[in-house]
Amino acid sequence: MLRIIKERCGIPEEIEVYDEDINLYLNDCLEDMKASGVPERLISAAKQNPQVLTAATLYVKAYLGDDRTDTEKYLELYRRKVFRLTMEAE
Repeated sequence: MLRIIKERCGIPEEIEVYDEDINLYLNDCLEDMKASGVPERLISAAKQNPQVLTAATLYVKAYLGDDRTDTEKYLELYRRKVFRLTMEAE
């Protein structure tokens, strides 16, 4: 999942300086989705689910780096995506 998120964030695979942060944000994101009511089956198949990958990408983009001018924009998009995911039937 790390490789996919890095690619979506425009970070080349060989650049590893952000890997630890991205992994922390991914874990936080998956826990947040769980707490928000996203079905476990979607979260456990996160690598194969484009909707969960998109939500995780938005979450990482919101927090990664020092530029905080677009954090709220990405968090709002993330919240909308998570809300739609919570509507998926168990």
